[in-house]
Amino acid sequence: MSENESITMTEGPAAPPSYTRIFFAGITGDGALDYIDQSGENGGFNSAPTRLSTLTFQPQHLNISLTQDGYLGVLAINAAGGTPTYIHENREASASTRFSAPLDLGLPSGVSTCLDTAMVNGVTGRLNVFLTSGDADNAIWWRFQNPNTVTEETLTVVPPGTETPVEITVPVEQPPTQLWGDWLQLPGALCQITTTQTGDNRILLAGINVAGSAYLTLQSSERPLVPEGWLAWQDISGGLTGFEQLLCATDGTALVHIFARIGTSIYMRVQDSVGSPSFSDWVLFATFPDAVGDMAVALSSVGGLYLVAQVGSGPGCPVYAKYQLGQGGPEWSTPQVIAQLSGDSTLALQANANTALSLFALDLGTGAASTLTQQSLAHWGIAWSGLAGSYATIAVKQDVTPNPS
Repeated sequence: MSENESITMTEGPAAPPSYTRIFFAGITGDGALDYIDQSGENGGFNSAPTRLSTLTFQPQHLNISLTQDGYLGVLAINAAGGTPTYIHENREASASTRFSAPLDLGLPSGVSTCLDTAMVNGVTGRLNVFLTSGDADNAIWWRFQNPNTVTEETLTVVPPGTETPVEITVPVEQPPTQLWGDWLQLPGALCQITTTQTGDNRILLAGINVAGSAYLTLQSSERPLVPEGWLAWQDISGGLTGFEQLLCATDGTALVHIFARIGTSIYMRVQDSVGSPSFSDWVLFATFPDAVGDMAVALSSVGGLYLVAQVGSGPGCPVYAKYQLGQGGPEWSTPQVIAQLSGDSTLALQANANTALSLFALDLGTGAASTLTQQSLAHWGIAWSGLAGSYATIAVKQDVTPNPS
């Protein structure tokens, strides 16, 4: 499939009534990319995974986002050549398969391997992909779907109340001739990256470098689609050292929050105002007797942020949760144990159609994935439900306009 074919904008049959379910995807240890859908809104998951692509992928990288029109976009690294590969859900009701043929995005010139990847919607509503180079320079690269172009078209119309046709010139939006722009290098060097869309639809990019320091940049409002349209990197370490993970998320009041884990503690800083490049200083968000493992964050049923984290290691280690008591603001719950894990895990959070959250855990020792559903803001179910398959990495997304299977 060519780049242009993947964005053909045609009018198809009327879409079926929309519904919402969680889409779970995972890459197995031998590189198979599989997915499992919820069997219905707020329900369980289908019993068997479906192969999303016949390609083999690196098991370390998997990102899922939504396209401009609400369909799924998946980013993984092709094991053959190590190139970022994009697969999107087909929009046309007549499509023979649910997902498009994979589109190879290639590697930037001089880059031999990816260290980390991220994907997020940008100012035009279309997807942006970021990668950090696994080469010695840890360079940061960016590629995005081009916006539509606007051309002028002359039409002949008959104004109301007359019989005389006149010509008028109107602007007409057209798909771009090339869907994806070229790879662009951003200044700086990072080993880990994380990103979110801000309240004014720009992109915030944060990450950790090889020395364990934290950095932040934000698109400017003047020229967001060029490298010069990014603000200078801010060192946001603020006296802290040894950053292990950063998460960024926007709460119900459109303010970005940044969470960091270091050892036995989680720290937080909050955007001063919507769209501002300025943030509060780090505050101690939570501290625990054991080291904090993987974290995940999502919007809760009341519109505030809900953060979960593994604490400790090994069988029976707890998952703690802490959440905003409203859509935003400084009031948070106290940390509470909501579940226990079978072993060291990576975590993911995703809202259901009814806004209740589902927690996903991937046991890094066994490759087993499980899910647990929230019963109320403060309470969760007791028993984990296993998901079929054995995985090395997972990702989840709320599929708001899925194609019927």
